[in-house]
Amino acid sequence: MRKIAMIAIAVTALFGVVAIAQASNTYTVTVARVSPSKAGTALKPKPITINFGYQVGETNNNRPSVTTDYVIAFGKQIKSHRSFFKGSKVCTVSQAGYSSGQPPTCPATAKAGAGVINNLAGNTTDPTSKIPCNLGLTLYVGDGKTVPAAANDGIAVKNDLVLAIKRVNVSDCALAVDAALPAGFVTTTNGTALKFHVKKTPFQQPLPGVDNSVINVTSSVGKSTRVPTRVRVRGRLVTRLVTRGLFESIGCKLKVHKVNVAFTPAGGGAAINASKSAPCTK
Repeated sequence: MRKIAMIAIAVTALFGVVAIAQASNTYTVTVARVSPSKAGTALKPKPITINFGYQVGETNNNRPSVTTDYVIAFGKQIKSHRSFFKGSKVCTVSQAGYSSGQPPTCPATAKAGAGVINNLAGNTTDPTSKIPCNLGLTLYVGDGKTVPAAANDGIAVKNDLVLAIKRVNVSDCALAVDAALPAGFVTTTNGTALKFHVKKTPFQQPLPGVDNSVINVTSSVGKSTRVPTRVRVRGRLVTRLVTRGLFESIGCKLKVHKVNVAFTPAGGGAAINASKSAPCTK
């Protein structure tokens, strides 16, 4: 914490900055895997677990600029079904948020996945400043309610999946960045996608004059539940419990599911896309 505090104080004392060559962020999808790889069909969708990961770099090997928004698409043959999960199988943003330093109070039955987030923090005006900040990620099925724009930097989002973010060890990160982010399922030209905004406080700028940039994320997400469904048995419609998934595959075209991530860097401008194919079979 002392290092970060010293950086923040130093910002106010700067009268000039050493010129640095023009640089930009680089984006790469590093992990794309769907399990099981054998796909379901539209009539018989198959619950799946999705493993994905991405990296953010910088062309001069400095700390990347902050990425503010993400849209992670999983391919046109993968569908999401948050509505299958109810009651103790969902979690609110408030439950997932580390209030007063306490861990999330989400039901264990709402957990849908986990991952790791690696960041580099440093002086906003000095991209050569790189202090590691490593975080743990837990994903919970959301309650499906809309988080108002006023609570999310002016961007309303439906809480379909909650991203609970916390330092694995205080020694791994001197920044107080334990909090939760809501993420919503949206339909894009690249298929079903998870869309979320990274809040300015405490994630983008945990302290005045200090930026915190994501450089690597790996995650696994997937969950199934038993859903009462009307099915035809021997010519009659009966209600049976059928296993359905938060994510389901309904096909496999060209032997791949295309995982595409659209990154929006701070300062606005068009999103930058990166993708990787996850193998699948029919």
